[in-house]
Amino acid sequence: MRSNYLFSFIVVILTILFLSVTAPGFAQEEEEKSQLGFAHHLFDKGHYYQAVTEYERFIYFNPDHPSTPEARLKIAFCYKRGEQYDKAIELFRILAGEYGDHAVGKEAAYNVGKCFLLNKDYEQALIEFNNFVKDNPDTPLTDKAQWNSAWTAIYLEDYASAQEHLLRVRESSDYQQPSRELASALEQLPQLPHKSPYLAGFLAAVIPGAGHLYTGKKKQALFAFFTNALLAFGTYEAFSNDLYTAGGFLSLFTLNYYSGNIFGALNSTHTYNKKVTDAYLEQFRHKYELPIKPLLGFTVHY
Repeated sequence: MRSNYLFSFIVVILTILFLSVTAPGFAQEEEEKSQLGFAHHLFDKGHYYQAVTEYERFIYFNPDHPSTPEARLKIAFCYKRGEQYDKAIELFRILAGEYGDHAVGKEAAYNVGKCFLLNKDYEQALIEFNNFVKDNPDTPLTDKAQWNSAWTAIYLEDYASAQEHLLRVRESSDYQQPSRELASALEQLPQLPHKSPYLAGFLAAVIPGAGHLYTGKKKQALFAFFTNALLAFGTYEAFSNDLYTAGGFLSLFTLNYYSGNIFGALNSTHTYNKKVTDAYLEQFRHKYELPIKPLLGFTVHY
């Protein structure tokens, strides 16, 4: 009987000792999860700057935690989603430098180009995407970089380069089919109903306002026609009544408005053609707005 009591006493003591050792660890782990989980919750709700504070708090109290790189990356995404692209680029560059070939580093390096694209710095975006593809030729992000490079070239109206990037997307990629279809769509651009600048200029030279009317600018066409007609009539009347000084000034105004009518018609065709092209490409951009699959094991919001 005494041995049973002794055995039970030893079991209780060992249980207490085990709990005293492991309980703090479990409590700390749960606290860490709750801190990071709350930061993720704020991020998902769009409260990016509050999320930055919580991610920073987590990093401060857990500098060596395995999730610290994730938290740092999410801070950069907070600034990206908050449209503070300069700050986001700075943080992404730091992470890319520190983590190199690690998933966090690759994700960060890719998003440097993405931030430049979102900030409409298309030339620099192309440089960053090209550098990323060169340094990371065989990652899932490589095809996304090619896809974004193509759209960047499209925004620069360099459709030949856009096609080259699209054709470099690998067959195993989710971007392969839309890339081929978009490349085919770019080949159809010359077939769109564009207006001829030469014809618009010729019409404007023959009848002021006719060039604007050709591109559908009815109000501008009426204004150009009546303004030029009134100035021409005023010039004629001035010279007819021997008002040479007034006629000379009116001649200058008439020539100015007449030439402006021609240049305006040319600009109108370029504006018209750009709208037609943009509308055509916009439907493809919406059609192929692909969901982005994160390279990392955790969910990354773009």
